[in-house]
Amino acid sequence: MEWIRENKILCKKIGIIVGVYLGMKYLVPLVIPFLLAGVIVCQSWPLLRWLKRRLHIRPPYVMAVLLLVTAVLLSAGCYTAFRWLGSLAVRLGSSPGIWGQMEQVLYDCCDSISELFHMEASGVRVFVTDQLNVFRDQARQNILPGAFGGSWQFLKGAGSWTAGLLVTGISVLLLSADFEEIKEMGKKYPLYEKTKASIQGMLHAVGGYLKAQSIIMGIIMALSILGVWISGSTKAPIPVGIGIGFLDALPVFGTGTVFVPWILVLALQKRFASAAVLAVTYGICMLTREILEPRLIGNRLGILPIVILMSVYVGVKLYGFGGILLGPLSVLLIRELWEQITPE
Repeated sequence: MEWIRENKILCKKIGIIVGVYLGMKYLVPLVIPFLLAGVIVCQSWPLLRWLKRRLHIRPPYVMAVLLLVTAVLLSAGCYTAFRWLGSLAVRLGSSPGIWGQMEQVLYDCCDSISELFHMEASGVRVFVTDQLNVFRDQARQNILPGAFGGSWQFLKGAGSWTAGLLVTGISVLLLSADFEEIKEMGKKYPLYEKTKASIQGMLHAVGGYLKAQSIIMGIIMALSILGVWISGSTKAPIPVGIGIGFLDALPVFGTGTVFVPWILVLALQKRFASAAVLAVTYGICMLTREILEPRLIGNRLGILPIVILMSVYVGVKLYGFGGILLGPLSVLLIRELWEQITPE
């Protein structure tokens, strides 16, 4: 007991870590729609308040219009994306030339490997073809039945997401109608100001992080599009460069997920000039992120990039796939709560 009294701040910090973990693990999944609705209303409240004072338009009506416009735009985007993917699949399936080109690329790689290791080219081709046939048979026996068996789980998940979005929308309308009353009620509780300060600090940090990542991602996209176009390794450098930029923003993947195997394939095809251009592009993208990330993300969050990466890794281990977001959010929340209890 004496040690606890002497280390009161330390015990509080440990309690905060345990509380944040339990809250993120068990409580947050239950109240995500309401938390998301609260964030939306809080961020939109300056506009809602201005429209209410100047044009006498009630906040729920404004939010209903904004939600409707957002839903229409998202639906149109999803429809366009699925339609494009469907047409791409049809073109791939009905174009024997594409499969012939892929087969030729595979055989070129086999020939390069056989030449490198002084092996018989026909034997390497036969071995690779046999392994692909084995993989195809295994996919038919295991992967496809599992995919059909999981279709019900997919439908359940889609229904759950739809219900969550519906609850979020309704919560947004209800919160926007009573937002000022809820604020007045909250001010009666002693923890209101500390809670408000912590939430505002987290929102500011998250906003800064997203803005910094957007800037870096845009630069990486531009560099990737330029490098892929100069290399002449594909006829569609713009969508490829955009996809590489999105992968670079993900903590686990990065540009190397695309560039490294692509460079190896080009080298095996003896297209050394294209491989060299992509290798230089990959290096420039890595260097760009290494230079910009500490300056943008570190300054905006006050947290080292390695800590963000560690929080993502630990978050995935603790929370599952959602830990990609919950891990960094847990670190930000712990930091904000620690600042509230640390004496100045």
